[in-house]
Amino acid sequence: MKPVFSTMKLSDISGAPWRAGHILKPDLRLLSDSIRDYGIISPIVVQKKTLHIIDGYHRWLVCANDKSIQRSLSGQVPVAVVDIDTVDAMVMHIRLNRARGQIVAKYMSSVVRDIAASKKYSLHEIEELFNMNMLELDLMLDGSLLKMRKVKEHTYSKAWVPIEAPAGAVESVVLERPPNEDR
Repeated sequence: MKPVFSTMKLSDISGAPWRAGHILKPDLRLLSDSIRDYGIISPIVVQKKTLHIIDGYHRWLVCANDKSIQRSLSGQVPVAVVDIDTVDAMVMHIRLNRARGQIVAKYMSSVVRDIAASKKYSLHEIEELFNMNMLELDLMLDGSLLKMRKVKEHTYSKAWVPIEAPAGAVESVVLERPPNEDR
């Protein structure tokens, strides 16, 4: 799969319904300033079949909502069009975003569950694709993102006590790091 580089009208492409990334408003303003100052440095990656944005949604969003940027770009944005199916578009989205450290676990969990449900990749292949261990993948597939395992065998910090905990539970908590198999 080699991308085809070109430009497209802002109105021809759209955000994918399975996005996992998010930018806080202050950072979105920073992105807007950066695009105004430097232009779009990296092309927006678009799935050929659907014209959904795989990577660059926030760049596109800034451009679509800022008239001065639209004028400077003549309503066009640089794109890299890739001819891949939706499952591989989701994989590409997570890999590109996770490599930059810009991923929201809540949304990523939903996308990972969709990828697993497609049966295109085995669980082991998904682990490999996203550089996860089985415990991380299990959390993504579970959907809760925070599983309590062997709760009675662990002492959790106040940050790990569920808000539904009975009254007085927080006072009896002994502070320590949450259990982590890697340490």
